[in-house]
Amino acid sequence: MAEVLSLIPSSPKLDQINHESLVHFTLFKDLLSYLFKKGNSETDSNHPIVIILANIKSNDDEDTLSSLQTLSDHHKQLLLKYFFNHLNIIIIFESDLTPSTITHLNDLIHNIKLIITNRISRIQTWTGTGNIELVGDNYIEEKQEINGIISTMSLILTNNINKSFVTSELIIKLNHLIMKEINFKNLLINNDPQHLIKLSESVRNWSFPAHELSNDDLIYCVFIMLKYALIQVGKNHSQSSLYILNNNELLGFVFMVRDTYKNGNPFHNFRHAVDVLQACFHFLIRLDCLPQFSSQTYQDELIPIIPKNPTSTSTVSSNDKEPSPLHSPNHLNHLQTLGLLIAALGHDVGHPGVTNAFMIKSLAPTSLLYNERSVLESFHSSVFINKILSINWPSLLNVFTESEKQELTLREIIISSILATDMAEHFEYIERLKNLKYNDFIKHNNRVKLICSLLIKCADISNVTRPLRVSSQWAMVLAREFDEVNILEKKIHHDESLNLDLSQDLTYTKVPIDLQDILVQNPQLHKGQIFFINTFAENLFNNISELLPELKYTCDIIKENKEFWLNRNT
Repeated sequence: MAEVLSLIPSSPKLDQINHESLVHFTLFKDLLSYLFKKGNSETDSNHPIVIILANIKSNDDEDTLSSLQTLSDHHKQLLLKYFFNHLNIIIIFESDLTPSTITHLNDLIHNIKLIITNRISRIQTWTGTGNIELVGDNYIEEKQEINGIISTMSLILTNNINKSFVTSELIIKLNHLIMKEINFKNLLINNDPQHLIKLSESVRNWSFPAHELSNDDLIYCVFIMLKYALIQVGKNHSQSSLYILNNNELLGFVFMVRDTYKNGNPFHNFRHAVDVLQACFHFLIRLDCLPQFSSQTYQDELIPIIPKNPTSTSTVSSNDKEPSPLHSPNHLNHLQTLGLLIAALGHDVGHPGVTNAFMIKSLAPTSLLYNERSVLESFHSSVFINKILSINWPSLLNVFTESEKQELTLREIIISSILATDMAEHFEYIERLKNLKYNDFIKHNNRVKLICSLLIKCADISNVTRPLRVSSQWAMVLAREFDEVNILEKKIHHDESLNLDLSQDLTYTKVPIDLQDILVQNPQLHKGQIFFINTFAENLFNNISELLPELKYTCDIIKENKEFWLNRNT
């Protein structure tokens, strides 16, 4: 069964479509708003969405793009496919609703549901490790319809790398129309000013409660951080060619980034991306790469006043540190800081919820494309650059970070930072960090990229440096994702011990707030935490705190957390 969204009046023909729900819209922008709001869901789409469009025979000339409502058939179809392909959409025009078309449509709905009803099957399909008879083989002509509806990793790469300059320019114009006509603040499920002020307080604390916030809340948290960074860019890099997004464009950009994540992933989802962004933001404030939050009142209504002396009792606050006498204020300028924050936000876009090891072992198409090295990280950087930034913020990619040195671009910082998150390269970065501590002759641009890479690496595994309750929440969802990979491998190898009902979706209970509840549900959690701290985290944070003493607090928290886990191991 499908969800049917219609821009035509009620018709008996619509009742012939196999659907679970039917919603009518008068305005095209209302339909788009409805689709954008779906991103607040905690799950990925497990059903097809059939969109019925009224035929509009207007000119396809790009100069006629005056409003969303008057877009031609071709332009509406392009807009829907580009921005909402993650929702498994099928587009039908009113004139095509013939008996034979409806029969074919119902067959298509049935076949798609077979593939995406169950989460494990969805992961197989996304990664190209699923049933080749159903999806994934472009040489089988009759299967191309399904390939265009289900957003596989191969499809995303192909569509966005191969789109022409003309198509890109057209999509940019369509994006401008979206930003002009849709008020993204109004799409937030709770945009009450007092609620937004509470979110701003969450952003400034190291005990960032990511699992206690909705996906819409997380969007606003991202807005606060990026807006704050952009204000500094505007003050200090006024000669830069960077286009500063207005409030609605910035919110719309974050909505579209969120839609590129798989919200059904237990760990590698938009929540994780925001958590990594918030960690980078926190590091940069402590390093004086960004100024402290102040009680200055911004004229922008979307930026709340952030008090100097918060009432929050977080373990660590951005405002409670004293500048270190060893601190150099020249680690990163404000453009480079923006580049790091943008990279953090997009560092896992399109993540399918599996590991590089799984991709390589399973001979996934994306693994073969990237020659089995940094497979997922290469995929994330390509999708983020070519699908999102090139459309939503094209000027960002070509900006030089220092006007007197026309060398290092934001594009380079974003790509190198995302690639650095590959844990297979972890120990190589430890060696680079040691060299950075003892050598001053490293080329300036390489130093900037290395500092960004080290900070995003620390942020990416900062879960173990968060206060214990928050850290345990992240450990719990990571264990869920590893369990899914184990189930998937058993399914691929037809393991007889696997008892999986493919007609039902995998569901999870909400992550507990109380630490004891987490420990009761996950009695073996300490084993993975001890291994990860000993193998990866402790060494990285000890070394980074020697180079950047302002980050020593992370080592202190790791030590406390490790002692707790070791005591549970006895």
